[in-house]
Amino acid sequence: MTRSLFPTTILVGLLSGCSDNGPATAPVDGVVTFAGKPVPFAMVVFLPQNAPDGQPGYAQTDADGKFSNVSTAGKSTNGVVVGTHFVTVTEAWPPDKEIPVDEMGMQKTPPRGVWGQKYRDSSNPALKVEVVGGKNNHFGFDLSK
Repeated sequence: MTRSLFPTTILVGLLSGCSDNGPATAPVDGVVTFAGKPVPFAMVVFLPQNAPDGQPGYAQTDADGKFSNVSTAGKSTNGVVVGTHFVTVTEAWPPDKEIPVDEMGMQKTPPRGVWGQKYRDSSNPALKVEVVGGKNNHFGFDLSK
């Protein structure tokens, strides 16, 4: 009895054409400062403007205000979608600190940073960058301007 490989061949061909690697990404890193001093443990969010399926990229600054290892949609990607991005910077808890809770058991928000609201506002962000494919994109965000 001979079996045909035809159905298997068609299935493999169809599945190989269904893989979606998503939009092109490029690595980003940088530093966030306020009045010449690092902004520690802030959340930097890259909001793609010209990628229909582009997910926002998230990175947290370290104690020296530096960020890298951007994650997108909960996955560590070390990059964001190539193209124009609005950027917001919001407060975050240090990664090794237990997040405090209030008397009702709800997580408390981090203390308010010294920078202006315009850097937190995702509806009208003050920061705009261009992420270029094929290179490491380094950004310095001075939140005292």
